[in-house]
Amino acid sequence: MSEKVEIQPKEKEQLLNEYDRYREESTNLSLKNLVTIFGVLFLVLALFVPKIYIRSNIYYISRDILQLQTQANALLEENKHLKKQLEDLKFRYLILDFE
Repeated sequence: MSEKVEIQPKEKEQLLNEYDRYREESTNLSLKNLVTIFGVLFLVLALFVPKIYIRSNIYYISRDILQLQTQANALLEENKHLKKQLEDLKFRYLILDFE
């Protein structure tokens, strides 16, 4: 079953040359492949950069809105407290004026 095949030196050289050429072709990128890769990369960036920008703007704006709502709530509570103090002062003034 195991037959030895004799390869001539010329054939060995030719096989080695073919193997070297195959390795060189398989490891290097051709210009077409490189352009395709950069095109896909540019397309992905063109699709996702605006999305990321918009989401980050939405985040910062919503954070500002939340801060303003908190301040508005605090001012409303302070307004209620001041109205109550004003009513108390009016009541005291009426009582003191009445006497």
